Amino acid sequence: MAIIKGLSIVGLLLAILFAFFGFEPFSPENGDTDWTIIPRKIAELINATIEAQISEACRLPEENQRTAYDEPDTVFNATGLISSKGYPVENYDVQTEDGFLLGLVRIPHGKTNSKDKGQKPSVLLQHGILACSTNWVSNLANESLAFILADNGYDVWMGNIRGNTYSKKHKHLTEDQEQFWEWSIDEMAKYDLPAMVDHILNTTGHSQISYIGHSQGTTMAFAGLSISKELQSKLNLFVALAPVVYTSHMTSPLLDFAKPSMYRPLFDALRLIGMYELLPKKEIGDFWANTICSHDHAVVLCRSLIFLFGGFSCQHMNTTRIPVYISNSPAGTSLKNVEHWAQVVYSASIARFDYGDDENIKHYGQNKPPMYQMHDIDIPVALFYGAKDILAQPKDVYKLLSQLKNVIYKKEIETYGHLDFIWAVDSVNYVYKDVLKILGGIYNG
Repeated sequence: MAIIKGLSIVGLLLAILFAFFGFEPFSPENGDTDWTIIPRKIAELINATIEAQISEACRLPEENQRTAYDEPDTVFNATGLISSKGYPVENYDVQTEDGFLLGLVRIPHGKTNSKDKGQKPSVLLQHGILACSTNWVSNLANESLAFILADNGYDVWMGNIRGNTYSKKHKHLTEDQEQFWEWSIDEMAKYDLPAMVDHILNTTGHSQISYIGHSQGTTMAFAGLSISKELQSKLNLFVALAPVVYTSHMTSPLLDFAKPSMYRPLFDALRLIGMYELLPKKEIGDFWANTICSHDHAVVLCRSLIFLFGGFSCQHMNTTRIPVYISNSPAGTSLKNVEHWAQVVYSASIARFDYGDDENIKHYGQNKPPMYQMHDIDIPVALFYGAKDILAQPKDVYKLLSQLKNVIYKKEIETYGHLDFIWAVDSVNYVYKDVLKILGGIYNG
């Protein structure tokens, strides 16, 4: 496992270098050298070593395997992933109080209930860090939560937080301005979530909706709900998948980067050269999806990079869909948001952004940032978490559970990692059937 982790980090650094420096393949059609061979051969070399270290449990049965080249979905954005499977799709721009325009994607009904004109209960799905709305529609229709909800009679909405691929517009600012990127979890909780919820309520005429978040999508909701009784009054249920609030037991190999001595010099240097965004979706994502990660002999490298972020849980992953995941992720975030996450991890507490004692007094009227208080949340909460999740460790989830007033359901899945809740081929049986039952209890009594 140590070899896997080490080589995963090497692969990640290569990916980041290619992304930062805008590496793109030359076209052999024009007589130029096909430079995709270089990173592909590196990937194959690393892959050969990784493959030797991974147990047979990581290999899907032969009948479930297809070559990665059989996945045409790598060319689609969120709209394309939805419409290509025969579902209706609508797109909205939602303006926040501080001027951001957020991309909100809607599946108003499923394929099996298209003639049902009655009003459907609405559910908002919110992605995690460096992700976007495609998280909920990246697998096959019978494996993706958004499609499953739509086919079961729900009006499905998928949010995109500020700064990601689908939310890079502002009423007054442009993305090349530093001020455009001056935000973190705090602004998602204060502005993004309320704006999306209000838009859905205004569009549908509902008085309440249900909310399902994954990873940072749970964090921003826990933060937002803890500071706003008004927001709580607009949600009848909060389903938290892989909830991240407390981080004392986090075991990610990226943990060392949360130390101020590690990230501050790097971030200061990036800001000095005018770089305020981290890992946006560029052509590099399409390049990796359609070359390296689509190559059957290099797919384990891409899988190991996913393990690096979400934990080692390979038996639930359909490796043939990895090119689809990579084609839309990472979707970008701000340096300030990553810095806020580093603060959360390093302090093992969930508080507002720490500007330093003097600036904190200007922002908050005190020298330390205020904590988000989980015991202030009254609405029903259901939590799903995995024993192999290196980001949302069960012991940290237990602490969260002890502070919530109204936990109506909790489920720990022994073999699940962080990303299995959105991408596992068997998430229907482990998670989504339970989610449907919980939602049915809310709406049907």
